[in-house]
Amino acid sequence: MLSTLLLAISACASRAVKEPPPSSADLAAHGIECRKERATGSLVESTVCTSPQQRARASDAAQKTKDWMNNVPAGPCVPTEPCH
Repeated sequence: MLSTLLLAISACASRAVKEPPPSSADLAAHGIECRKERATGSLVESTVCTSPQQRARASDAAQKTKDWMNNVPAGPCVPTEPCH
């Protein structure tokens, strides 16, 4: 039991120390924006950081989806109602 305890202590002691996360000023200087997001149906928030290029691609994809939805041809008119 003592050997297991010593092994556990030495494993924790040899673990590398994590570097502190970059400050918000450093991120903002590179155009990176961070925000908290929660997945649908989840109570747990996570931090999501995006670069200007990622935000531009997401915006472009959203606009393409809107354009596609606005240009979908309508179905046939209901025979009992006049077509407009």
